[in-house]
Amino acid sequence: ENKIIRQRQTRNKTMAGSFNCPDLSRRYERVAIVALLVIAIHGLQFQSTLKGCELLGTEQAQAPIEQERVDPGYLFNGTAIFKAKAQSGKPVSDKVTTHTYEIMYGTHLLPYYHQHPGMKMLEIGLGCNMNYGPGASVWLWKELFPEAELWEAEYDGKCVERAEAKGQLDGFLILVGDQGDPTVLDRWIQDSHGNFDVIIDDGGHTQCQIWTTFEKLWPTVKPGGLYFIEDLQVANQRDYKKSSPTCDGTNLNVPNKLKEILDQLIYANPHSGEVEFLFCQPEACVLKKRP
Repeated sequence: ENKIIRQRQTRNKTMAGSFNCPDLSRRYERVAIVALLVIAIHGLQFQSTLKGCELLGTEQAQAPIEQERVDPGYLFNGTAIFKAKAQSGKPVSDKVTTHTYEIMYGTHLLPYYHQHPGMKMLEIGLGCNMNYGPGASVWLWKELFPEAELWEAEYDGKCVERAEAKGQLDGFLILVGDQGDPTVLDRWIQDSHGNFDVIIDDGGHTQCQIWTTFEKLWPTVKPGGLYFIEDLQVANQRDYKKSSPTCDGTNLNVPNKLKEILDQLIYANPHSGEVEFLFCQPEACVLKKRP
């Protein structure tokens, strides 16, 4: 019996020694430490991922703001946008009252600006002879094209001075003189350095003025640029067929000149000439220069 008791005591001591083994204890400690390190590393990686997602989300949120700094409606709703903006001003430009020029400007000019917000644009005609006074369109251009380089040309120098004194031409670069005089046009080209994205002829409207200006300024339009001509409906009226020292207006008819360009577009080699298209609407046309 004593022998059995001693065997049991020896076995119990052996088992106790097994569970109190220092090597096994240290092994458990190492496993625990490794486990804690793994958890910590995964925690840091998760936090880093969250921060990355936050930054990506911020960039994605900011990117559309930069991309859409120009109203995307300029691309597909330009006519309505142009007309609404023009009608919101005082005075309201005759471009959208007497005329329906929102068609060509909404269809071609607003989409062009959306693609080229830094465009260089020249309008001829401040509107000094309008019954509502000058400047009805200059404020419109500033509202619609805040990033563009805007030029305004006008025959009446005194009217320009008064408009400048009132601040109507703030943000515009000014050219003065008769658009029917080739030497004046040469000076305009020299002073402005040409290279226009867009030219709008809303000037004197005589056939000599329109065509002399077109012949001089069309070459200064950039490839892919636009040239607008307003008020073509007066072509056969006597007051608008006046001649100048360099132009015989007796038989000059600008719409007929544009028809010649149209014939070239339709019947000639489709890749020939500088004009990519000619778009006409009631009383006005726009030409696009081939890129």
